[in-house]
Amino acid sequence: MKYAYALDYKKENKNLNTIIYFFMFALGTVLGSFYTLAVYRIPLKQDITHTRSYCPKCNHKLNFLDLIPVLSYIFLGGKCRYCKNKIRPRYIILEILSGIVFLLYAMLLDINILNIEYEKIMALIFGVLFLSTIFIIIGIFKEHKQIEKVVFNFGIVVEIIYMIYLYILNTSIYRYIIYIIGLILIAILNNEKKTTQKLKKILFVIYIVIGIIEIMISI
Repeated sequence: MKYAYALDYKKENKNLNTIIYFFMFALGTVLGSFYTLAVYRIPLKQDITHTRSYCPKCNHKLNFLDLIPVLSYIFLGGKCRYCKNKIRPRYIILEILSGIVFLLYAMLLDINILNIEYEKIMALIFGVLFLSTIFIIIGIFKEHKQIEKVVFNFGIVVEIIYMIYLYILNTSIYRYIIYIIGLILIAILNNEKKTTQKLKKILFVIYIVIGIIEIMISI
């Protein structure tokens, strides 16, 4: 009886985790769609949260059916519904890539829906914001060959807050103090007008390394 119950529990847990993984992939594709919008609008100083999406060729505002990640691109044949201009493949590529990255991250965290751990939820929230920063910065750099200061500042603030959270949970004081000081110095250099793009790229890599190390340690 106990053995049968254990098997049912494992099966139910596996099914629920599958739903979580599917949700994380879907969330990744939705965020991937947002990243393409952010990569296009942020360098142009355009709003990325309140202004509706539009075709950059004909400026026609897009409706819900035009904005379904991955599926809209496929069903529309990679073209705008209104002006029939081709949509750049980077949109669907980034959506799928983002979905896969978020799926793998969820699998790495190994979240158990029947026994949710607070630490893993916090790591998930940080990971979403951390990965979002990386995707947007790399996307803008690919298009404009520059590290976007505003996005980088946001990522640094998020990482500092997560470091403070980890410091509260742990007794390893010195490591987190060093990381926080390092991130503050990165923020200062990032906002210094004389800082070259080459140095900013190095700072960005350091930022990524610190974030990945702390994610791996915290889980």
